[in-house]
Amino acid sequence: MLRKTTLLFAFMGLFSFCKPKKYLEIPRPPEHYNSAWKEAPLHSAIAIPVRIEIDDLLELINNRLSGTLYEDYSYRDNGGDDLMMKAVKSGQITMNLSGHTLKYRAPLKLWFKKNLFVTDAEAEGEIALGFKTDFAILDDWSLSTQTEIEYHEWIRKPVLKTGLGDISVEGIANIFLNRNKRTLSQTIDRIVSQQLSLRPYAEEAWKALQTPVFLSDTYQLWVKTTPTAIGITPITTDNRAIQTTIAVETLNDVVFGAQPAFRADTPLPNLTQIYDAPEDFQMRFMTNVPFPEAERLANGIMVGQQFESGGQKVRVEDIRLWGNYDKVVAGARVSGSYDGEIYFIGRPVFNTEKNQIEVEDLDFHAQTSNVLHKSAAWLFKGAIRKKMQESLVFPVHQNMADLQMAVQKSLNRYEIRPGVVLSGVLDSMSVEDTNVTPDGLRVDLFAKGKLRVDIQALQK
Repeated sequence: MLRKTTLLFAFMGLFSFCKPKKYLEIPRPPEHYNSAWKEAPLHSAIAIPVRIEIDDLLELINNRLSGTLYEDYSYRDNGGDDLMMKAVKSGQITMNLSGHTLKYRAPLKLWFKKNLFVTDAEAEGEIALGFKTDFAILDDWSLSTQTEIEYHEWIRKPVLKTGLGDISVEGIANIFLNRNKRTLSQTIDRIVSQQLSLRPYAEEAWKALQTPVFLSDTYQLWVKTTPTAIGITPITTDNRAIQTTIAVETLNDVVFGAQPAFRADTPLPNLTQIYDAPEDFQMRFMTNVPFPEAERLANGIMVGQQFESGGQKVRVEDIRLWGNYDKVVAGARVSGSYDGEIYFIGRPVFNTEKNQIEVEDLDFHAQTSNVLHKSAAWLFKGAIRKKMQESLVFPVHQNMADLQMAVQKSLNRYEIRPGVVLSGVLDSMSVEDTNVTPDGLRVDLFAKGKLRVDIQALQK
């Protein structure tokens, strides 16, 4: 009997020391995210300097105006003037600039043959014609030019010797000039307006600007610039060049990942006259802390931490993170007096002084709070929440520095296409916002700088 009683008490004692563990059955907060990141694109300005060298323009004009410029081998032409004439370019055309006026000197070799009824008389001479061309750029990008002959001077005077006496050279020159002023001026207008046209520059720049630019392989960062308006500053000249600046207003879209679909291209609009060409360039970028990396950092602090009160204790075994709209949820798996998961929730913010993401107002999720109040109030009031908040700190200074370096490297001299080079500098980069995405904690960055597009000189 004594033996049975002893065994009974021993069994009851063993049972009292093997209490079943308490399990925390707390519903897991759902995973939700706001719609995909698609901020309104920023308005920017890009400057496109244009410089047309006089030497380049002269080479083009000399190439186009070569050989025979005028010929008439009939005595009956021009109202039966009994005069044949031929004008051949005899040397290089020279040019200088004066405001919005091009002035150039064209040497011509002239051949005359005059019907004197009894006989014919021939002569050759050389004359220099002085032209001036006033030009203006119209709204449709065409160039309006007006050319006229300002003067003429004989380089080698022709001599017409006949049995009837000498024929006035001045009279022949006047006949030639009066007859051909309009024809020669129109020829000059056509060639100069074609070669001075800014439309090829504008169209090339307009198309090139809309080419998506891959700025960073590491960040899979694409930038799509869509021009919306274009203007031109007043033309200025120096002794050797015609200069102006084309200013393009743009929208800038930043896209991450494999080359996606972009905003549709826009056609070249009409030109507007402006007095200044700003170069202010604005763009949004993004850097993020992926959830696996954030979990690694949090686990490095929290795993193994023990929290106890009144003989009860729990140990943190694992941390998992996910999003709940604009907040981040931290699920902590614990063991000890209680087994299961408890959940914290808070809003990620960027600490500008420390260049890191922190989670402000971190607290127990509502359902976790309800359960702990009933079954483990000591844990609810303990240090675990404070320690969890300390663990949810994610430095992004290096991410931002690397991103800025990658973008700047691409902007040093990015050839959009042969002969069209994009260059610029990022003056500053600041944080606009911090958000939660399916991939992690995202930091939206705002960059300011200057950007320009250089286009090669006239094609010869």
